[in-house]
Amino acid sequence: MDTKWLEDFVSLAETRSFSRSAQLRHVTQSAFSRRIQSLEAWAGADLVDRSSYPTTLTPAGEVLHAKALDLLQSLQSAKTEMKEDHDKQSDNHKA
Repeated sequence: MDTKWLEDFVSLAETRSFSRSAQLRHVTQSAFSRRIQSLEAWAGADLVDRSSYPTTLTPAGEVLHAKALDLLQSLQSAKTEMKEDHDKQSDNHKA
């Protein structure tokens, strides 16, 4: 699984629109839809109800949305922490 899939899914959950999310993610709507379908195949469950407008999340989608937000936040936190550690090490080597 690619983290872009999770970022796409979070965007869809927030906008409730495939076309708007595709625009925000700078991809075509068909490419965006394929990514969501790939995520659904990976999850083994439908994550969105495509029969409603605006798009709504299924119960499985609600679970993944909460987990995706936590995971993406954790990844960003780790990235920030690693950069800070790297910057400290670089400063120590300069001194």
